[in-house]
Amino acid sequence: MVKGVKILERKFCDIEKQLSAFIAFVDTFVEDDKEVLSFKLSQFDRLNAKYESVKEEIFTSLSGLEFNNFDGKITTCNEHIEKLEVRLKSLNLKYSKNNNETGSNAVSNVVKPCFRLPELSLPQFNGDIETWFIFKEQFKEIIENCGLNDKQKLQYLQSCLIGIAKHVQTVDDTYDSLFLALEQRFENKRLIINKHINALLMLKYEKFRGDSNVELRNLVDTCTKHLRALKLLNIEHNTFSELLLIQLVMQVLDTETKRLFEMTLESTDIPKWDDFLAFLNKRCLFLENLPSAGTKGKQNFKDSPRHKSFILHTDANVDKKM
Repeated sequence: MVKGVKILERKFCDIEKQLSAFIAFVDTFVEDDKEVLSFKLSQFDRLNAKYESVKEEIFTSLSGLEFNNFDGKITTCNEHIEKLEVRLKSLNLKYSKNNNETGSNAVSNVVKPCFRLPELSLPQFNGDIETWFIFKEQFKEIIENCGLNDKQKLQYLQSCLIGIAKHVQTVDDTYDSLFLALEQRFENKRLIINKHINALLMLKYEKFRGDSNVELRNLVDTCTKHLRALKLLNIEHNTFSELLLIQLVMQVLDTETKRLFEMTLESTDIPKWDDFLAFLNKRCLFLENLPSAGTKGKQNFKDSPRHKSFILHTDANVDKKM
């Protein structure tokens, strides 16, 4: 296994070096670099696929102690990849627009064709204040770095609003006016923070099946979603909040999962949330590879009474003969 760990370390080190090169490219980007943007995006997609493959190999093949060497690195890489994807696509959108405008000017100085963004899934907002800050960050990062005019940005913003958010009214028919109206309606920071914290506190009332990878994955995703939203609001977790959150989640875990987590703790040191989250992710992968585990247990339970009934029936027949 030591040899396998060394191979994974080399693979991960190579990925980290390539990510650093992408970060340097974006941070030092100049207009002359626009010619290689499409090529860089293709390279980035391949690197992302490679990273996901190596990450899955780490989750499925390493023990708890071996995995600890990668835990912090995986968290950092996830953050870098998410930010790089947004920044690279934003740059590509911006210079795609400039190229379209240059081509149209060569044909006519008067008539300019309507500019259309390349295909990219924009986030949607339905009026749920818990998701407002996530929507705001993603939408602004993509749209406001593309060099669009006010009317184009307004149209894209309107297309992303659904539900009650779609009915927000403004005095002026402008992008800034609509965004301000949305902020005034949904950007209640204190209420949003309270909702995310209450959602985490309510985890202790959840009913959870220990052999269900789907339910465990939902539990992990729920925690991650609310913690990420709180981080966007500049609410960082500390040692106390991490311990509290671990205890809340432990209350809904089954006995076997709790026992396995305790076995990963090699001393009396205080567990960290990132380590706990990494364990839960690894547990999810294990359960996914055993889809019939829960079914098998239920079948044995159902078969048990039948076997007992058969023995009693046989004993009764013997008694009658005697």
